[in-house]
Amino acid sequence: MRDEIALTIKPLMSCNMRCRHCFNGDDLNISNILPVESACRFLEIARKDYDKIKVTFHGGEPTLASMDFYETFYALEREMLEHGATFYNFFTTNGYKLSEELADLLISNGAMINVSFDGPYNHVLREHTETVYRNIMMLQEKGARLRIFCTVCEESYRHLEEIYEWFRARELDFKILPIEPRGYAAENKQLIMNPEEFTAELVRVYRLWAKDITSRIKVYTFQEFANLKAGIQFKPYWFNYEIALNPDGKIYPFGRPHDVHFCLGTPEETDHITECFTRPEYARMLAIIDTYRNSQADFCGKCSSFHICRGTSLCSSFVYGDNRDSLKYSCRLSDNIFREVLKANAEMLADIEAGNSRQYNAYILSHLAEHSA
Repeated sequence: MRDEIALTIKPLMSCNMRCRHCFNGDDLNISNILPVESACRFLEIARKDYDKIKVTFHGGEPTLASMDFYETFYALEREMLEHGATFYNFFTTNGYKLSEELADLLISNGAMINVSFDGPYNHVLREHTETVYRNIMMLQEKGARLRIFCTVCEESYRHLEEIYEWFRARELDFKILPIEPRGYAAENKQLIMNPEEFTAELVRVYRLWAKDITSRIKVYTFQEFANLKAGIQFKPYWFNYEIALNPDGKIYPFGRPHDVHFCLGTPEETDHITECFTRPEYARMLAIIDTYRNSQADFCGKCSSFHICRGTSLCSSFVYGDNRDSLKYSCRLSDNIFREVLKANAEMLADIEAGNSRQYNAYILSHLAEHSA
């Protein structure tokens, strides 16, 4: 058995919101609904090769699928648990139509529920703020494993400190996601931030968090920053690890918009999920990415952060679209963040080593020093 595989399952692409920045854009109008039998078959062929399986439901908006869909799928998971499988369940939603019944089912199956919500500036990009907030509070009261995905844009990023304090006061774990020019955001260019200015504000608030010794929440973005070390690739490639099933019943590499150009077959015609990684379309995708990564004139060839990124930012951006301007923006943003975070980490580590450790929070003390050794 191999170690772990990450499955993204999209029951449908329809959505009950029209967020100003949605990376799926007009794909939200697609009406296909994934048969639960295909989702179950997808899980079965993954289980043949892997003991540990990460399952993320995404969309579109996955709450629009029926309760029967999820009850059937999780029942299969529970059968597999009895035969040695391990599951890590995730559910990504806009939270607008998240019922208590579905919430209870997700909680009972150990799912981490990711809700897209931008704190006090949610109205800038999204609809139905009051309803979604009530559902977030419902999840919190039920003791759900809950994480908020907070997207920041030109109209909100200057208020990052206020946003942090908002989540801190409500004891909500969250992750900061910078908007990028994809989908609808590519058309709403006024939402796009200057990478250097955004990075300066992001790192300023990171430094504030590092000295917030009484905070009880996880800020996933800042915890990732504390683990960055020059010369060590910040995250592994997703090659041969992440794979997706779309509402059309077909398998794709990752579960993002550009993947539909690289169909890897269907669950019904596949005996083992590892077969997908050997198919010609997967090789074609990797060849295109390698062309970008090996370019000496652009992208990785001239990036000052290649020693820590190794092209993973480029790869992650590519699955959203093969637009050179968008790819360059993503790389420019990542380069700025890597450089400024490493600088901040070096300064904080020097301060700690000088005897000023008491002003830093426990996460910084247990991870920054460890990963800088």
